[in-house]
Amino acid sequence: MVRIFKHNPNQPKRRVLAAVGRIFGLLALVICILIPTLVIPFYALPEPTGNYNVGTVISDFTDEARVETFSEEAGKARKIAVQFWYPTERIGSDLQYDINGAPVSTAQQSYPVLIFSHGAFGVRMSNASTFRELASHGYIVASIDHTYQAFYTAFADGQRVPINTKFLNEAIGVQTDAIPLDESFEITHDWLELRTADIALVIDSLKSGKLGGSGEMLKGHMDLTKIGLFGHSLGGAASAQLGRERDDVKAAIVIDGTMIGDITDINSDNKEIITNESFTKPLMLMYNSSFLEAEAKATSYLPNINAFERATDAVYSLCIKGSGHLNFTDLPRISPLLSKMLGIGTIDSFQGIKIVNDYSLAFFDKHLKRQSSPLLDGTAGYTEVEFEKRIPAGMGY
Repeated sequence: MVRIFKHNPNQPKRRVLAAVGRIFGLLALVICILIPTLVIPFYALPEPTGNYNVGTVISDFTDEARVETFSEEAGKARKIAVQFWYPTERIGSDLQYDINGAPVSTAQQSYPVLIFSHGAFGVRMSNASTFRELASHGYIVASIDHTYQAFYTAFADGQRVPINTKFLNEAIGVQTDAIPLDESFEITHDWLELRTADIALVIDSLKSGKLGGSGEMLKGHMDLTKIGLFGHSLGGAASAQLGRERDDVKAAIVIDGTMIGDITDINSDNKEIITNESFTKPLMLMYNSSFLEAEAKATSYLPNINAFERATDAVYSLCIKGSGHLNFTDLPRISPLLSKMLGIGTIDSFQGIKIVNDYSLAFFDKHLKRQSSPLLDGTAGYTEVEFEKRIPAGMGY
């Protein structure tokens, strides 16, 4: 499987690892965000290229129908933190972003909504440059801290919650192949169920107008007929799974993760069974450079390839040559020193995240706004990218 640390040829591989995430790398990402003194030098991130400045607010969402299984407090309801990035007015030529509580731009009546799910041990800020880019082009982006699976969750009400040690130990066990395949299947699908329920909570709350404190300012500005999901690693798996389950999700991006929801069972030969059901929404699949290896295509990425081949709507495959798993987050720009220690790819770190941002924008522009895209049409691209698409006949793209 794809790993953030150097591969040990004597260690067994397992495709679920690509979806679970690269534990120590994402741990480092959080450390970098929370303790700036550890991350010198700090390299600049790609700045937003759209016509809007970018505002931000943080809200808490509680699911009274779900008991928090990670908490020792009996009967406690599941609670998550969500940070929004959204378009706000640009004054003159000055570019500004992360403007706390700025009013939503009235240049449009409403804006499509995108929801992001971080990787295992990630945080809601892991792909902030991507969120700012999308918001600057007229999207409202909601990024979730999956409480107890995020390394650290900072709620709007001031509460602080660290990662759950049981989840930590299970993730390490799965990552190091210390847990048998059938048990790993159950564990990772439990994680997936928690993630999809969190994303569903956000969607349902937005549709019911329960935007949680500061989020109330977004009410009336969201086009909830145009909802897209995207996520990194385990978050990408959750995004694809909910794309299968909900009609109101119109498009999804899996950013360097395995679609573990498409692994439906373990057979008597201890082999994974992959669904034959077609993916019926526009789908983009991003991969790091290991996707170019035949072994990875036959193991780690087999569920994704199966989904690509069986798709009944537009589907795109995007491999960034020279990239590693963490090149799909802002970590290499936040902490180049730690990134090198963890074994990222050889691609220029700025170029890597810029490719992620550009293709994410192009995908959602085409499938939520119906705007043509040279990147997706094949009339433009990056030399670092191996790109493939399948557009079924009659789709009108």
